[in-house]
Amino acid sequence: MWALVLQFLFAAGFGLGVKAASQRGHQVIVVGGLNYLFAALFGTLWLLGTPDVQAGWQGALFGGINGACYFTAYFFLIYAIRHQGLAATTAVGQLSIVLPILASILLWSERPTPEQWLGLAVAIPSLLLLDAQPGLLREITRQLRWRLLGFFTMVGTVRLVAKAFAEAAVPAQKVFYVWTVYAVAGLLSIPLLLRMGIRPRRAELGWGAFVGACNALQMFFLLTALEQLPGILVFPISACGTLLVTATVTVGLMGERPTRRIYAGLALSVVAVLLLNRNG
Repeated sequence: MWALVLQFLFAAGFGLGVKAASQRGHQVIVVGGLNYLFAALFGTLWLLGTPDVQAGWQGALFGGINGACYFTAYFFLIYAIRHQGLAATTAVGQLSIVLPILASILLWSERPTPEQWLGLAVAIPSLLLLDAQPGLLREITRQLRWRLLGFFTMVGTVRLVAKAFAEAAVPAQKVFYVWTVYAVAGLLSIPLLLRMGIRPRRAELGWGAFVGACNALQMFFLLTALEQLPGILVFPISACGTLLVTATVTVGLMGERPTRRIYAGLALSVVAVLLLNRNG
């Protein structure tokens, strides 16, 4: 369970780092591109400093797919926020946990207990409430276009491929897999940054390094959690935990004032996590 807690703490750190950089007037696209480059650098140092690292086709294949999906998801994220707004985009991204949960049940025969089924039923509306503004469901239904669908598919695929790698049962390739993910995403980011022709400021380099470290660590601990717990528990707990930590920090330190709707989402998230953590 400790790996899952660390995973959603670092996942929250990723989002909070991007938010903090944006609040300080830095370019989020630049910070995002640097994030992948720094994550690749950290992964390289990690790879070189870890004895007995095993490289294999599983780590290369699944890591390469996820690296491309991470980069593509960021592309969809930028344009979806621009055209559909942050609330709808974030809610769709969190709801993408449906893909790996269904795969865990249908492909890997994981069976929730009655309490966990109830937790799954509570988790979905809690995610909507935590990210929602009034009329969000109408907004998604009316304005859902290829950008939101693409973002949903990419984020869900990232989680699904991570689950598939964990099921391949090659823990010795874990560091190699993480390195491959961010090496591919980092290589794809270089042409984007060069095309923009923007020279990153020192502060943007710092935020990129922070966000990149959180990104690499959350992926490592996600794989560790999937080795210890079934995916039907890992993905909803990760999503709810990430949103709970993010909401707590933004309210306590960043001056955000949550609505009653968000408070309801926080309460439902606590209930969902407690139910999902029950083994019957």
